[in-house]
Amino acid sequence: MKQRTLLSTLSSFYSFPLIIRSYIIIFFLLLTRSTVCSVNPKFQACEPKTCGGDTNHQNISFPFYIISKQNSYCGLPDFGLTCSHDGFPIVNLAGDLYTVQNIFYNNQSLRVSIPALSGLSTTECIAPVRNFTGHSKRFSVASKQKQVLLFYGCENMQEHSIGCSAENRTRSVVALYGDDVDNLKLALKNCRGTVRVTRVEDEKGGVEEALRRGFLMNWTAKNCSECSNSGGRCGFDEEDYAFRCHCRDRIDSESCYSEPGATAAAVIAGLLSICYFTYMSPASQEKYCFPTKVKPLREASILRSVLDE
Repeated sequence: MKQRTLLSTLSSFYSFPLIIRSYIIIFFLLLTRSTVCSVNPKFQACEPKTCGGDTNHQNISFPFYIISKQNSYCGLPDFGLTCSHDGFPIVNLAGDLYTVQNIFYNNQSLRVSIPALSGLSTTECIAPVRNFTGHSKRFSVASKQKQVLLFYGCENMQEHSIGCSAENRTRSVVALYGDDVDNLKLALKNCRGTVRVTRVEDEKGGVEEALRRGFLMNWTAKNCSECSNSGGRCGFDEEDYAFRCHCRDRIDSESCYSEPGATAAAVIAGLLSICYFTYMSPASQEKYCFPTKVKPLREASILRSVLDE
């Protein structure tokens, strides 16, 4: 009975014109693909992450990546971040560590601050920071920002003090804008310690608050918008040293947008060829599908088992 039903179904199928049969085959093969092929594991791995702090919830994504939470192919070399104890991302710029206050992906900039100056309300004395050079391989300081000089080991300048000096706890650290000529002269007379130079974005809230907010830097990297707008997640191929767009079903060099077809006949012929070599051959499945526990279907054995019942 089952044999007659199956033969009747096959006979009905072959009664359709070739073009109709082709569309039916394409439909079922593509349907099979969605269940046989798994989601691109790199697409899943490059989901944006946070450092998990209570005060900072910014998502980290390409070109940055969190070293302890994301794979290096989710970002670019030199853009790996660590996380501070209070949940802020930390970036290494030419050997110096900076707290990342904000990342602005739309214009490829970020606001960073010196960790020792990011929490000036603490009771710890301030250790000397390194002079800020403003440039590294991938990063550069944004223009039109204020220069700030830090004087260590100061006396008689409590009005401009931002904390005690780790060099001498009985003395203070004084922060002055680079154009505050009169107070700079006083600092040179009343301070006996190290002098360091840094930057702040603006003067809002005074110099202490400006140091806490930090300064802006620009980065140079491949723009991710085309890939992300197409539903992909940007990444990097370390072997080829090239940008990659991780799509749900594949890896592309630019985006996840489908490429336009040519003619209907070419599309049908191409789809039939791709479907055959992709789904009928175990070796081809290994090449075109991402790893999956589902074994390749063998239509001949399935059909034989039905006919034997």
